[in-house]
Amino acid sequence: MPEVPRDGIGRRVFQLKQQRSVEQAIAIIRTTLGEKWMGFSEDDVNALRMILEELWLQTPRSTWKNYSFSRLTYTDIQTITRIGHSRMRDLMSKKEATNQLNQIFQTIASGF
Repeated sequence: MPEVPRDGIGRRVFQLKQQRSVEQAIAIIRTTLGEKWMGFSEDDVNALRMILEELWLQTPRSTWKNYSFSRLTYTDIQTITRIGHSRMRDLMSKKEATNQLNQIFQTIASGF
């Protein structure tokens, strides 16, 4: 078996942590929305996954852990998905997308 460089292993572990965190967030969202989840297309789910992966990369772990994915509404998920589609088409910068997502989560945290 070929020897794998340490930095390659580290990158893979990092990617696995990111994927696990994002998939857990999507599972919470899917469970919370129930039947409404079926209103999202495969492209929407891919956009949601991609934008959550970017958010995970740009956000401190302590902040990510405090995000309440179970409090996101159907409208919130539609908005997040639109942001994801905009990022996929390079119509929005990572910084702008991250700022908009942080605003959504701050609004949820403040209860408004």
